[in-house]
Amino acid sequence: MRIIGLCGRSGSGKGVFSAVASKNGIKVIDCDAVYKDMVSKPSDCLEEIETEFGSEVIKDSKLDRRALAPIVFSNPEKLQKLNSITHKYVLDEVRNIISSSPEDSVILIDAPTMFESGCDELCDMVIGVISSDSDCVSRIMNRDGISKDQAVSRLNNQYTNDFLKENCDALIYNESTINDFETDSTNLIKDILEGKI
Repeated sequence: MRIIGLCGRSGSGKGVFSAVASKNGIKVIDCDAVYKDMVSKPSDCLEEIETEFGSEVIKDSKLDRRALAPIVFSNPEKLQKLNSITHKYVLDEVRNIISSSPEDSVILIDAPTMFESGCDELCDMVIGVISSDSDCVSRIMNRDGISKDQAVSRLNNQYTNDFLKENCDALIYNESTINDFETDSTNLIKDILEGKI
């Protein structure tokens, strides 16, 4: 089994890279999707979030992300508290998925908070997706339907590109067209599958 970590800032293109990996037979664990599943129904994770942030962030027995976002993205301490709650539950589920996978699997863990959550310790290598601030902000606005200020605030609470360059084992740059990035992603994934890196 080989476990590859994937991280990068919001809007950097991790989703595109993950889709290409999946198309090439790699099992993808999307930590955002794991988290969303946990907070979309009654769970220990949701209960702990409600205890910490109040019932106003819960709607119809699931997390109201739009109510929670302005609370945590404007306050680093509250964001850190949210992460300390959610990371442990997501990490447990990632371990469960890995342990139930065939021994010859190649697994990609897409974790926006790769290093804070401890996901990097499960990985044989970590790939960082690098994209400019302006591109990330534009993509976040288009994807999530939020203002530029909100997108910038979200980005400011995440890794810098310099951090990724210092801490990742391999880098891939998303600075041109989507087609170019898909081609670069395919080439990197083939190198991984062929054992070149």
